[in-house]
Formats: sequence, structure tokens, C-alpha cells
Amino acid sequence: MALVNTDRCESCGRLRGERHKATMRRPSILTMTRWMDDGVAKATDGCRTEPDGVCEHGHKSWLLRLGYI
Repeated sequence: MALVNTDRCESCGRLRGERHKATMRRPSILTMTRWMDDGVAKATDGCRTEPDGVCEHGHKSWLLRLGYI
């Protein structure tokens, strides 16, 4: 049986409770505008989430992280 370390984020490797590190490049303003229109965005680790949401790993959407929402 393999042990899983649950103290670290699966996406960015930071300890739980620390600010997550972005693992994808910052999107353009045009891309984020499209996300707002579509109602679907990406979190800072690339997971799909709502524009004002947080992914299952705890990463905020880019719109939240950059303060647009």
C-alpha cells in the first residue's frame, strides 16, 4: 500500500494553508474576459472552476487571484 502525503497540495507542492503557487502562466485580459462571458474559468493550477471559484485543490481562479472579482 502506498502512502499519500496529504500535507502538500497535489498541484503545486506547497504545504496546506500556504498561499498556492501558480503553476500556469498568467492569462491575458482577453482570455479572462471570455471566461467571464462563458461562466467558466481556470484556477492558477489549470483546473476548471467558476470565475469566482476555487478548484478542488484550493487554487483560486485567476480572476480572484488578480483581484478582478
